[in-house]
Amino acid sequence: MTESVPGPGPVRRVGVVVAAGMLKGAYGHGVLSAFEERGLRAHVYGAASSSALSAGLAAVGRARRTGVEYWLGAAEAAATQGMSSVVLDSIEEYGPVLRADLFRPGAPEFLMATSKVTTAAGARITQGPEARSLGRQLLRDVFTGDRSWVEENLATVVFSSRAEPADGRSPLTPDNYDAVAYASTRMMHAWHVPAEIDGEAYVDASYTCSCPAREVAARKVDTLVAVGCDPFPLFRDLYATERIVDGSVLDGARVLVVKPEQDLKEVGVDYAAATAEGLVRAYGLGVEAGHRFADRHAALLGVPGAAHEEPA
Repeated sequence: MTESVPGPGPVRRVGVVVAAGMLKGAYGHGVLSAFEERGLRAHVYGAASSSALSAGLAAVGRARRTGVEYWLGAAEAAATQGMSSVVLDSIEEYGPVLRADLFRPGAPEFLMATSKVTTAAGARITQGPEARSLGRQLLRDVFTGDRSWVEENLATVVFSSRAEPADGRSPLTPDNYDAVAYASTRMMHAWHVPAEIDGEAYVDASYTCSCPAREVAARKVDTLVAVGCDPFPLFRDLYATERIVDGSVLDGARVLVVKPEQDLKEVGVDYAAATAEGLVRAYGLGVEAGHRFADRHAALLGVPGAAHEEPA
């Protein structure tokens, strides 16, 4: 990752941020698996909501080992157990290795976005029986662009495995990892178990920050690889408040976007429901895209650019 490139000069640090997308996140996991196969390990990883697990596994070098099996299990459990159980079970299964390896000396910095509830009235609603109704309303508000409730009651809080007391980031530690990971995923319309961190109310990152690209760029990376799960423009949050543009410069970092060329619904994967065949295909499309991306940007990212064989 120290190769010279035209224009911006030598690349010293690479950041990877993976956008939320619920079950469509299988695609992003495929991209990360391809990066792992090619030896691309970023200095900083950023995640939000459903991408927290796959980005965390990539940060500790286990994305490919886990592969699509996680998503197959998640989709099956979502249909029978509910989303809160899916996430809590995944934290129980993968939490031990992530709590150990994300915080080892020399591990990449790992950022996880959340939405903190900042008002007493908001906490009462989000933690109580009205949460599901509110969650459905907030999803309807996406189509009208109405962010009034979000602006009045929520704030982005990004937790970092390398936070310092005075740097404005909240510390992510082995002790709070489970709570932060669950809170980051808690979409109120479908998650019945409330989320708290240190006794304070939180909800899904996506309401305020479904793709913490700006926060990863602020970690002094030279190249920021942003992975999306839709062919549409990539935005910072559900309400499209800030577009993340391929080839742009964000806080000094050159932005490179990887995203599918087709809506994954066409292969059988939607946000909350998916077929097993569709998940395998979506994951495979991500692997293929990740290898193509590594070939195209080999010099910039400092990864081998030789030809490779696509996985079966």
